[in-house]
Amino acid sequence: MDLRSPANDQFFHFIQGGGEMGALTRAFDWSATAIGPPEQWQQSLRTTLGIVLNSAFPMFLFWGDELICFYNDAFRPSLGAEGKHPALGKRGREVWPEIWDFIGPLLGRVMSSGEPVWFEDQLVPFFRNGRVEDIYWTFSYSPVYDDSGKINGVFVTCTETTQKVLMYNRLHDSERRFQNLVTDATVGIIVLMGTDMVVEIVNDAYGQVIDRSREELLDKPFFSVVPETEPHFRNIVEGVMRTGEPLYLYDHPYFVYVNGEKKEGYLNLVYQPYRGDDGRIQGVMVLCQEVTELVLAKLRTEQTVTDRTRELATANRHLQRSNAELAQFAYIASHDLQEPIRKVATFAQLLEGALGETTERQRNYLDKIKNASARMMLLIRDVLTFSQLSRDTDLVRETDLGVVLDNVVDDLELLIDQKHATVSYENLPVVEAVPLQMSQLFGNLISNALKFTRADRDPVIRITAKLLDRQELRSYPMLDTRCAYHHLQVSDNGIGFDQSYAEQIFEIFQRLHGKKDFEGTGIGLAMCKKILQNHHGLIFATSGEGEGATFHMLIPENQSCFADSSIL
Repeated sequence: MDLRSPANDQFFHFIQGGGEMGALTRAFDWSATAIGPPEQWQQSLRTTLGIVLNSAFPMFLFWGDELICFYNDAFRPSLGAEGKHPALGKRGREVWPEIWDFIGPLLGRVMSSGEPVWFEDQLVPFFRNGRVEDIYWTFSYSPVYDDSGKINGVFVTCTETTQKVLMYNRLHDSERRFQNLVTDATVGIIVLMGTDMVVEIVNDAYGQVIDRSREELLDKPFFSVVPETEPHFRNIVEGVMRTGEPLYLYDHPYFVYVNGEKKEGYLNLVYQPYRGDDGRIQGVMVLCQEVTELVLAKLRTEQTVTDRTRELATANRHLQRSNAELAQFAYIASHDLQEPIRKVATFAQLLEGALGETTERQRNYLDKIKNASARMMLLIRDVLTFSQLSRDTDLVRETDLGVVLDNVVDDLELLIDQKHATVSYENLPVVEAVPLQMSQLFGNLISNALKFTRADRDPVIRITAKLLDRQELRSYPMLDTRCAYHHLQVSDNGIGFDQSYAEQIFEIFQRLHGKKDFEGTGIGLAMCKKILQNHHGLIFATSGEGEGATFHMLIPENQSCFADSSIL
């Protein structure tokens, strides 16, 4: 056998004096061991040692019946502060007697069965730094075959994971203590993580507040379990996550549905940002305490004759002041604002007549003055109309919406004919409402549909109505379940709008298109929203660009059920 082959050059350099192995060949009597002197070693031993001794990964080898040990420099940091251990060239049982009861059977199993073994984060006490230390290892034991094909050793790769395990144990203990603290707390605690607000931690005290078990809540998006809380609760949680500022709410009203029944009460709440290990906000921790009985007792105490009289007097003063301000505004809008605009329009017309022949630039300037004056007059009238929308119950009466639509369509007959539009409706309900405001509502919506039309098709406007059943009503937690509601829809086949603007279009003076593209003041839909609010209803819109739009209105059949409450 040629011991000077290129594959063994590096190994022979090692045993002849390069590194610790060379020192051992000079100081240790290999002939006294079962493996004999290096020049008699089998090719399989030399090859395996070449891998072990030249690897940058911690490795060592047990060889022969006496399990002689070899290790490489990468294993040295695990040997202790001095980086030395009497292992090289010694029997395994002599080197690690403190752990031989553990590793001895493993070595025997690998050598007898030929099956490798692998452990992760295994606790193996280890003698180093003058004492036995608890050390965690991730390692594998693999069989090594000699030149005759017989298993004659075990090849070991290993890495120390003590710091990782200790850190994990500390985190685990800390988390367990925190979990126990949360579980045993008498106040309700819940932790919501991420934009989906997944419930990561919740205790029984919180579950009792909303009548849900911990199992129903854990690891689920909160609003998939308690959807009725989303309209108000999501905005609060997102605000705390965005600003990083805690929020405190006292005697705060809440409601949830339990088996179809509305449960209402009051809570003291703390919303606290929940930060991850990197310090960034990952969620929100909510602490709550049920204070319903305390709040109700306080409210009952406050409902005395003196308090009621004081409230009525205050309300009367506010009403008188509001009426005076409204009257002043109406006067300003109808006279002080309109009169100058009328003069601008009149003098622009006189100027145009006085000029006679005009240049294109002069005509352009005059057109701009006249158009701006007309828009201003329309804006003033719309603002005045918006300000005069009231909730005066003296004006509420039974109103046939079919008759209202007849009148609106009759008023818009000329525009409908010009647009070649079709307006259809039938079986509209009779509701308690202010007739004039219902006319303004449908007038604005139909005018809106006639305005935003497509050039390639005739406008088609359809108005439908249906009575919401109990199941559908529960889909709108902002509505009062004591009342019956009609779902009215005004649909068109116009240009539609991007659904992301579905809320913005109901804000006053908000426009999605330039004033040169479509006329209007941006008040019409804001008026519709205020009219529905006046009637304890709701309006929202659905659409897709180029696919038309549908305006949904939820209006109660009777206003009498709101006689003792305000808009929620």
